[in-house]
Amino acid sequence: MSSPDFSAFEAENAGKPKPPPVVLLHGAGQLPTTWQSQVEALGAERRAMAPWIAGLRPGRRFDLSLKTASAELINSLDLSGYQTVDVVAHQLGAMVALQAAADYPDRIGRLVVSGAVLLPGKMALRMQKAALRMLPVRGLENTGLTKDDLVKALDVMAEADFSSRLDAITARTLVIVGQSDANGQVSAKVLAEKLPHGRLEVIPAGVNPPLENPSAFNHAMVSFLS
Repeated sequence: MSSPDFSAFEAENAGKPKPPPVVLLHGAGQLPTTWQSQVEALGAERRAMAPWIAGLRPGRRFDLSLKTASAELINSLDLSGYQTVDVVAHQLGAMVALQAAADYPDRIGRLVVSGAVLLPGKMALRMQKAALRMLPVRGLENTGLTKDDLVKALDVMAEADFSSRLDAITARTLVIVGQSDANGQVSAKVLAEKLPHGRLEVIPAGVNPPLENPSAFNHAMVSFLS
């Protein structure tokens, strides 16, 4: 994703404190470019960036884990010279964001998450895996991933248990969930209630609010991060 030219903006706002950059983390089976609408909505001021989640980037594969992906995110901030960032994330990306917020609370300013789960039910995960195995291979061609990669991503999510660590997350967090995602609403409500600074927002969408209703998602995201 190309970087915008910040020179005119920076010249006009010289001396003013800049808002933190925004990192957008994709879900399993998605590309970083799925955040294009959100990057445009945030504008040049927020210096949005959408990296690959460590462990899923084609050509740079290694074992996927929330701990590793979280550490890689913080390492990328160090290399870029950013002390604090806001994070917008979906599904697996949301789990990585929560891990980073728990492990490095001083590095994450605000969170906007959708599709995150605390303790996924075994039955729900079996159903998700079955659905992935039925997914046509052509549906993954652009991602560089295989069905096995996605199944491994689900396993990583299944092994995560943030229930005892949510109090370590100091970032103000907006949990967005789709109105027609009944299972997701249960998990989203619990997450928002248990986070020290969590808030729930339900928008007209299904299991993937950023893609299914970008207008409503972007409005909630921009308002919260502002």
